[in-house]
Amino acid sequence: MALLGALTAVPLARASDDVVELGARVAAIAVVALVAALVLEWTALVPTAIVLVGALYAAQLAIDDAALDTASPAYAAGLLVTAELAYWSLEERDYIQGEPGASLRHAAFVAALGVATLLVASLLLVLVDTVRTRGLAVDLVGAAAAALFAIVLVARGQGRTSH
Repeated sequence: MALLGALTAVPLARASDDVVELGARVAAIAVVALVAALVLEWTALVPTAIVLVGALYAAQLAIDDAALDTASPAYAAGLLVTAELAYWSLEERDYIQGEPGASLRHAAFVAALGVATLLVASLLLVLVDTVRTRGLAVDLVGAAAAALFAIVLVARGQGRTSH
């Protein structure tokens, strides 16, 4: 929960006045969605919260016409780790005592997933910086990547228990 709060604070702290007012509302909705997902065990709200926070970040970059943001790989890793931790929290409610060290292995897996996301996103950022292409094609590729990320989050949530 704290990680989602930190992720919403980043674009709001860097945003111009045009973004802050609407961004604060989007951030509040995202936090409420994640709280509702965890309290009411509605797994479908986890991707909703993550997509809203990602959209807030993207909107801040687009509206403020920011240059290539070197913090975006860390932001992407933060979004992924937040989603994984939220799903893990929901899974733990139905947790049956298993093998010793299972929670530690799961924590290591989530950490490794975050590091892998950071590395892949960093490589993509280096690639984009190298190419320095502008135009509709790059915007479409970015939109497709964001849509694919949202689809993966939703599909990941379908395999979880939902009430």
